[in-house]
Amino acid sequence: MRSAVLLAPVLLAAASAAPAHLPADDRRQLADLTQRYLERRADKITVRPQEPGFGVPTTEAFAARLRVDETKLADRRARYATFTLGGYSHAKVRTELTQVVVAQDGSAVVHVQEVTELHFGKPAGVTHSTFGTGHVLVFDRTPAGWALAAAMHPPGSVCKIPPETQFCGIHSER
Repeated sequence: MRSAVLLAPVLLAAASAAPAHLPADDRRQLADLTQRYLERRADKITVRPQEPGFGVPTTEAFAARLRVDETKLADRRARYATFTLGGYSHAKVRTELTQVVVAQDGSAVVHVQEVTELHFGKPAGVTHSTFGTGHVLVFDRTPAGWALAAAMHPPGSVCKIPPETQFCGIHSER
């Protein structure tokens, strides 16, 4: 809940600011980072060998939050593995950037639509589960390149039944 409150001013500032020009190379980098982050997030609940982290540079504050997420996703992976369908063998993630806004502070606010297929380890007629959800990711520009600083569902979204790789609280806790 706290992070959603902290991000609200960033999102409002970005939405009200005149859009700054974002070079095609930066947009491509943001698309690649977004895809990699959501792929690694989905892989965290599959039986594939796990690597620590989410595969993208992050700010220190967001890295701490992602360590908590990683533990939650590992618990979810273990729980799913006990189900009849054997948990998820692998994930196929597609992302589409729907809007990229450069905020006045130079950060990039990326609106993305994710569609993910989670394939069952022991399919029995049904081979996979599919979900689609929107995200708002905030990237800070650092001397080394873009770093993921925040992630949330778009303002106004209602989290009733969360996708398998998300957590749902009053204000879309991740």
